[in-house]
Amino acid sequence: MTEIRNSYLVSRALKTFMFASVLASVAQRLATMTDAIVVSNLIGPDAISAINVVTPIITLFPTISILFGIGGSVLAAKAIGRRDAEEANHVFTTALIASFISSILLTIILFLLTPQIVALVCPRNSRLFDMAVSFMHIMSLSAVPTIMGFTLQSFVKTDGNPRLVMVAVISSTALNLVLDVVFIKYFGMGIAGSAWGTIICFIFSISICLIHFRSMRSSFHLHFAGKWMGKDVMRCIAEGFPMSINTLLMGICIFAFNSIVMRSLGEDGMYVWSVCLQLLMLVQLMLGGVSSSIYSIGGLLIGERDMIGLTILIRRVLTYVGIALLVLWLIVEVWPEAFGNLFAGGNSGVADMLHKALRIFSLILLPYALIAILNALYQIIGYRTASIFISIAQLVMMVVFVWLFVQINPSLLWWGYPASAIVLVTVVLVFTWFMHIRKPEIAAVTLIPQVAEAKALNFSIRLTEGDVVNALSQIFSFLQDCNIPKQTTNKVLLCCEELLYNIVRYAVKKHPNRHFIDIHIRSTEPMVSVLLKDDGRPFNPTLRDTPNGIEHLGLRLVNGVSSQINYKYMYDQNMVYMTFYNNQ
Repeated sequence: MTEIRNSYLVSRALKTFMFASVLASVAQRLATMTDAIVVSNLIGPDAISAINVVTPIITLFPTISILFGIGGSVLAAKAIGRRDAEEANHVFTTALIASFISSILLTIILFLLTPQIVALVCPRNSRLFDMAVSFMHIMSLSAVPTIMGFTLQSFVKTDGNPRLVMVAVISSTALNLVLDVVFIKYFGMGIAGSAWGTIICFIFSISICLIHFRSMRSSFHLHFAGKWMGKDVMRCIAEGFPMSINTLLMGICIFAFNSIVMRSLGEDGMYVWSVCLQLLMLVQLMLGGVSSSIYSIGGLLIGERDMIGLTILIRRVLTYVGIALLVLWLIVEVWPEAFGNLFAGGNSGVADMLHKALRIFSLILLPYALIAILNALYQIIGYRTASIFISIAQLVMMVVFVWLFVQINPSLLWWGYPASAIVLVTVVLVFTWFMHIRKPEIAAVTLIPQVAEAKALNFSIRLTEGDVVNALSQIFSFLQDCNIPKQTTNKVLLCCEELLYNIVRYAVKKHPNRHFIDIHIRSTEPMVSVLLKDDGRPFNPTLRDTPNGIEHLGLRLVNGVSSQINYKYMYDQNMVYMTFYNNQ
């Protein structure tokens, strides 16, 4: 028997979630990149520059959706981990209402004041101004579908259905590509056609995501409890603020970068920076999917108070992201024209500048990703001050370093990006090391608590009857050490025995030795809680039926003996949660 926690189920959940979530994030970013690629090739290099100019304004859309979508979904994930369905539903309802009201107000402001707002980020005498106004005027109408779409996607992913989000985003991205070509090339709508394509594709994405909430699988339902929602709105804002401020600052910093580059290198430099920005957005798409995995799976683990599982999750995330970005960096270093040519770089007349800039700029990828992952982790475990500091410092330092390098020599501008990221990584590592020295119970770098709860048992077993026997013995010893009353001890052992043997016998038909069951038991006066997880076939013990449909007396007994039993199928895993009160 494996007497320690195995990484199998956490890694499986991460792979299941991250694959779908990263693909969805890739598709979302590709929708933006598609606009850039299509307009730069069908309209000209000025078109991609015009889109880049108004990007600081458009970042208001994801800023609001992160504030309520990510913030609300993290709170909901923790509530699901605690098996608090009422809290999860109330947060879901609050987040949707807040997102809708905010998006309506933003649409009205942007639509009525488009020229004045664009003038804040682009001089009126610039050749890009008219094109930017045309694009932004239509994009203002996309605030509602964009913000509501992102918010719904966050909750669908948190509810264990990232594949549906992947389908929604990929299909809508494909639709966006077709509409861009049709509206621009065949209807002659110019850059405004790209904006109309974005609006339609987000409406299509929302219609697919709504399928989840009509299914039995959904944990979320509209819940108007009759109480004031202001408190939950503030909780969503507090939870989502670090990521939201990062997105908002990204827009402000892009404006600053645009100004620095335009003044030091002119329109040609602006084009090169626009392509470099697309490389950064490519990394962001991966980090978007990874961050969603941390928020959803990590939030669930925190709700379950499973810090061992959270540590396993972060280690796997760092490994997968590190390998992927190392490969991307090598490709850009060796073959920069492969990326530059996507944006007509070979015909731009600045190919040499572009290739040199891409090689230097790509050095930011690994340190930038490390900071983003740690930032998401600090946010969900409660270090919001550190998370907010990192969100602000990451972008402010980037602007400062780029400006300093320009003062030395404009051609050195591109070195400011990796230099700022490397310095910030060093600062974070030093800070967390001192935190670890002050509080040895938290890990350096991750800040995850490492001291196990005094009355908790957390381990994994293989799907064999021999391991079940040994597991029951270990559970019995743990309950004895916690001085749990004999009656409660017998109830816990009876239910664990019945469920564990059912998992072993019915969950997996092939290679059971390759699969594991996670067992997490906690004793908190006046109750004992038991959490069992496996990746076998969906098997709901609350239905009291065996997989072949014959009533099972043992499962009826489990439902009668436990004080409360809940079941959830998430991330391709069965999760059974039982509570036993000592006084019952």
